Amino acid sequence: MTDSIRAEALLVYQSLARRLTHRSADASQIAVEKQIRDEFRYQDLVLTDQSWMESGKCFRGLAILSGFRPFTMAGANIAPLWQTLGIPEPGVDDLIDVLKEIASTNVAPDPEHERVMLEALRRLRDLICSHDKPMPPGLQSKLRNLPLWTTAGWVKGKGRHVFAVADSGVERVLTDRLPLWKPGGNVQQFAALFGRLRVTPLDVAGAEVTYETEGMDGDAAALDRSADASLTEGFRRGVAALQDLLVRDEPRTAEAFAGWAWLAGLEVRVLPGLRIRLAPGATNDPIELPVDAHIDRGRNTLFLHSHTALTTKAGAGAAIAAHFAHDRARVGHNWRDVWEERLVQAGAGTALTSTGQREREERQRLAEELRQRAQRLPVTPAQSRKPAHGTGSGPTIPIGPTGTIPQPRTSSAPASTGPGAQSGPQHSPAARPLVDAAEFDMPPTNVIRTGAPTTPGSTPTRTPATADPSPRRHDIRLPQPKPGGAQPRSHASPLGYADHHKEELVIQALRRILQERGVKLDDQRGASRVGADAYDSTGRYYEIKAHGSGVPSELALTRSEFVRALSEGENYTLVIASSLEQGAGKPTLRLVNDPVHRFEVEPATDVRLKGVRALSVESTVYEWPGAE
Repeated sequence: MTDSIRAEALLVYQSLARRLTHRSADASQIAVEKQIRDEFRYQDLVLTDQSWMESGKCFRGLAILSGFRPFTMAGANIAPLWQTLGIPEPGVDDLIDVLKEIASTNVAPDPEHERVMLEALRRLRDLICSHDKPMPPGLQSKLRNLPLWTTAGWVKGKGRHVFAVADSGVERVLTDRLPLWKPGGNVQQFAALFGRLRVTPLDVAGAEVTYETEGMDGDAAALDRSADASLTEGFRRGVAALQDLLVRDEPRTAEAFAGWAWLAGLEVRVLPGLRIRLAPGATNDPIELPVDAHIDRGRNTLFLHSHTALTTKAGAGAAIAAHFAHDRARVGHNWRDVWEERLVQAGAGTALTSTGQREREERQRLAEELRQRAQRLPVTPAQSRKPAHGTGSGPTIPIGPTGTIPQPRTSSAPASTGPGAQSGPQHSPAARPLVDAAEFDMPPTNVIRTGAPTTPGSTPTRTPATADPSPRRHDIRLPQPKPGGAQPRSHASPLGYADHHKEELVIQALRRILQERGVKLDDQRGASRVGADAYDSTGRYYEIKAHGSGVPSELALTRSEFVRALSEGENYTLVIASSLEQGAGKPTLRLVNDPVHRFEVEPATDVRLKGVRALSVESTVYEWPGAE
């Protein structure tokens, strides 16, 4: 199609669009729209990038699917015409169909196909993330089985295993060892699609630190050698300069990171032969690979392969960026700029902090003050008894600024004068408060995989139960999760905290874990009979069992929880939280998928899962340091 013809067509379209937006006062809008639609109906009057077509056979907007689907001429001044003719932009199904067509070639995408693939995936991400309703099962299935281009070629089918690595250096090392997703750009921009596409992100930030033993002591003591004072001081000045730079130039990135104080408090150790161990899971063995730098949260240490790695993007820059949820490439570049442009010396000790960070730090200080004050207050005997789940009456217990719960003041009661009454004031030991919610603002210090993973395509083994766990009625239908979430109503409790306070801590910790994968979590505890406490943007259900100290040997499921767990299978996760009280040990979250097929089930009025303390069951455990 020549430019001359396109120019003539554009003039006509602009004239029709002006007729829609600048009609005369005596012309009806409805009449004008109907006249234009009638003129275009069943006529090839729409000029596209492929040919003349009917209005119902093409798309409008940016031609992101160019070469696969026809697109009209673009421009804001003719958009009203296309809207009147009902010409749509590509939808989710259109994008999926084109991605399948690219994969059907079974060859590496050429540059043009790679462009279409990249832009289609970006559009798919934006459309899915903008939906505020649960994803239909049919669409979930399409996304889970969508062919993906990887370092091992096109990976298709239900039993596929595809991984994502945002660190380019780690990606180069793993290219020949795992099928790594190659969407056409850095995979971190598609974190919101990981769960929906069944892509497993490799947690480089949480990898275990190890090292080559050649020429070294060969024992664990090498990891705990004295920190290098000079490198540690230089690193802290670098963190201050990085924070200052991001607050000034990239405030969104600076504001999204809540761990500046933690980062500046790391010690630096040099560990020649530095390596990390990744656990891909599924049927893959753990993988060790060399890195220039890595942050070990458990040791509160930045390990460097050599002194020079402190100032490089591939070294400390990549190690720091791995702990940012977004813009990791920019963080690494900025770390390098801090040193190359001598910003460390220029801004030593004068880091600019954002208003959001100051408010966050103030909330943490106030929460700590309230926690200490609560520990000093006496508690009546009635406050030492825990209420049953979801019960209680009276006024609501207030929650501190970051989720910590202040103990209520108790009024003085007249002394008993009956037989056996003891004279003098009686004080019960103060109830232990929950851990500070700020504890979960940072990633866990330890992530453990327990049990043996099931073989792809196989059914998880279930311990024989005393009865068939299937519900008596197979036509029971549970309500769908509520868009935007549904938090429960607070019930009063004689304790300083209630069960829903513990669950709120777990919701916060779980959100922090899922955020790293680009997954959004909605609180569903206030929705009736959903059968789960939370529901995420990938369509997964979560049931929370929260405990202040240890985990009991059995857990109970309500009938709706059991029906939901049975119907969802691997798409249903039981979250077993423990040590949520201060001083009870390390706050821990244990995630078990498909619990009714992994624990022994004993049907009763409620369904009980037995043997939940056994670590032989496949699960994922997240631990935080806590206060012993």
